[in-house]
Amino acid sequence: MKLLVPPPLVFALAIFLTWATGAPFPGTQLPWPILRNIGLAVGILGGLVLLMAGAGFLARKTTVSPHRPDKTSTLVTDGVYLISRNPMYLGMALGTLAAALMLRQPVGLIWLALAMGYITWFQILPEEAALTEKFGADFEAYKKRVRRWI
Repeated sequence: MKLLVPPPLVFALAIFLTWATGAPFPGTQLPWPILRNIGLAVGILGGLVLLMAGAGFLARKTTVSPHRPDKTSTLVTDGVYLISRNPMYLGMALGTLAAALMLRQPVGLIWLALAMGYITWFQILPEEAALTEKFGADFEAYKKRVRRWI
């Protein structure tokens, strides 16, 4: 794997940088309670997506480790995997978006985009190569049916 930093830490770093480098949304039309509530809803959605994705792997007794796609024993393509090939990363991305909204930090969108790019390049692409090698045509067909992020 090319990944140097585990995915949860990548998104945690994006949240930290959002907090550390930003300034509140200037002249926003939405009052703070509305932004907070939207952020909270997005965060809850992200957590649910993350939990459902993990549960899908655990139910099939396959690895959830992003560092060992070669240890994957089953190609999971149902449940939340019907809408995203990477729902765990999607859940983390939604949590990062939620933090940007709740912190009222527009710079968080930049950190989120950079985190997603990093995860795509250094984690998802190598994962997909390993899954293609392991599952061949089944994974290729899945890739054609389901988008990477959403």
